[in-house]
Amino acid sequence: MKRLSLGLAGIAIATGWAVRAIAAAPDVYAARCVICHQSTAQGVPGIYPPLADSIGYDVRFNNGRDYLIHVVLGGLSGPIVVKGTMYNGLMPPFSQLTDADIAAVINEVLTHFNAPEISKNFTPITSAEVRRARATTQTPTDLIRERTSVMHEIKQ
Repeated sequence: MKRLSLGLAGIAIATGWAVRAIAAAPDVYAARCVICHQSTAQGVPGIYPPLADSIGYDVRFNNGRDYLIHVVLGGLSGPIVVKGTMYNGLMPPFSQLTDADIAAVINEVLTHFNAPEISKNFTPITSAEVRRARATTQTPTDLIRERTSVMHEIKQ
């Protein structure tokens, strides 16, 4: 009986960890992203761009995946155009987040708010991809160049 109780306790603990791991992305989005991008991921006109229905095509390209990770790691400032609308806000860097949290929150935004745009064979961004991208220092100019390259690929 004692073994059964210990076994059930182990399953309960493991299940609790799994639930917390699954909940990590919405928690990060709610804690870090909602204030600017809103709970609907529609952003704030002219200031904070929408994440919904706007970044799903980016992950169809390797440099697009890296770009999204670099934006979260390093932040983004200055004017950008999304769906024909100019936005000129400031996104702070979130490099203090773990690789797992960054991967989870990007995947949450992609699958929840960009499902029609992502390919049917979409593979989630991994912690290893975030770790690799974190090792690449990006200046604001590099990030603009990276965005331009991704937008060019999407248009082709």
